[in-house]
Amino acid sequence: MYKVGDTCYFLVSGINVVEGVIRSCKGGLYTVRYGEGKGIRLPEKRLYHTLEDAVAAIPRKGKEPQYRSPYDYM
Repeated sequence: MYKVGDTCYFLVSGINVVEGVIRSCKGGLYTVRYGEGKGIRLPEKRLYHTLEDAVAAIPRKGKEPQYRSPYDYM
């Protein structure tokens, strides 16, 4: 649960972590102010208390892609 004025972190496009400040909460959605006058409404499950938690939530690829050469098929 966040309160008005709390600092939070969230992901933009699934890869960038952005810091914001909670401005209000209505209907389970938090209004977060970030950057130079920008704002966004997010559910609580998309907000993180610490930068480390937000970075840990960035989806990682499972395995490195295996590159094949044309000679693998001969």
